[in-house]
Amino acid sequence: MSKIDEKTRAARRAQILAAAATRFARTGYHATTMADVATEAGVSKGTPYLYFPGKETLYVRLYEEWDRGLAKRIEITTSAMRADARTSPRQVLRAVVTAIGAHVAEHSDISRVLTESRALAAYQPIIAAAARGTDAVARQIEDLIKEGVAAGEWPGETDHTLRARIITAAVHGLMAQWHLAPGSFSWAEAADALAS
Repeated sequence: MSKIDEKTRAARRAQILAAAATRFARTGYHATTMADVATEAGVSKGTPYLYFPGKETLYVRLYEEWDRGLAKRIEITTSAMRADARTSPRQVLRAVVTAIGAHVAEHSDISRVLTESRALAAYQPIIAAAARGTDAVARQIEDLIKEGVAAGEWPGETDHTLRARIITAAVHGLMAQWHLAPGSFSWAEAADALAS
């Protein structure tokens, strides 16, 4: 395949993913068909199947795209921190939650889709596996809490696994709230509260 064909294929794949994000966000997973995605993308009904074997796979790819983009945003955000702030797990946690908020605001359609995925995971094994397998941010938060306990930033008796789960659940709840009322709270203030 020539480079032009590869670029065209990558652009079409991205077009279909963007259309899927829009459609899933508008009508939800169950009400969306691959034909709906094709219509949204402005392509023939069979074209999405050239890139994705089915709706479930397409949904999981959106999840993976979100996770990669979020990981990159967090890396850029934490790299831009002052050197002394990067040594504080509490400060890094604030930066991580703030980066998540910026990602939610910028990619609201995909974020809305992922909010639904938490419920779908109970019924769709492939989506459940994607949610478990790609949730690097939850593991990063747990590591930060563990480091913060060791550094004395949180009490020594803090259960780092439980605290990380509570923070992760709070972030997911904030994502859902953001979709109900965009801009109704400050992600930076939420980050301060979660890191305290």
